[in-house]
Amino acid sequence: MKIIGHVKRFWKFHSLIIGAFGICALTLGCAIHEPSFYEGTWVITDTYQDEKSSQNTSKSRVLGSSFTYSATSAQLDQFACEVPEYHTQRLSSDDFYSQYKVDPQRIGFSRDDVTKIELTCASDVATLGRTLLIQQSDNAVIPSNGTFFRLEKATI
Repeated sequence: MKIIGHVKRFWKFHSLIIGAFGICALTLGCAIHEPSFYEGTWVITDTYQDEKSSQNTSKSRVLGSSFTYSATSAQLDQFACEVPEYHTQRLSSDDFYSQYKVDPQRIGFSRDDVTKIELTCASDVATLGRTLLIQQSDNAVIPSNGTFFRLEKATI
């Protein structure tokens, strides 16, 4: 009987420890998600157009358009993306020039690296806003056929 009593006490004590570890694991698993630097609402405030651009976009039509990026959804002006996937890539000045055929300084960036964020959605949504180019956390543009739309991050 004495051995059974020791075993019972042993398991009571250790089950409390196992329970405490379980609660800790559950609590840490539910930690608050820190938003990525690009998450938030961005508003088009200006445009930079390349001389060779074939796009005929009315500046007044897109000025004020907003784009909201979050981990769980994206709102590209009037188009919604329910399950977004973001892919980031660092571009040097040379990489930027080879992809967009324009010097980054010409559209308001410095010579530092630019972060390119590409959004993919399960549904086929608008193309404007699916690529976001950011330098620092508040200097961003959306490229579209030789036109670059300057964005400002909205603050609440």
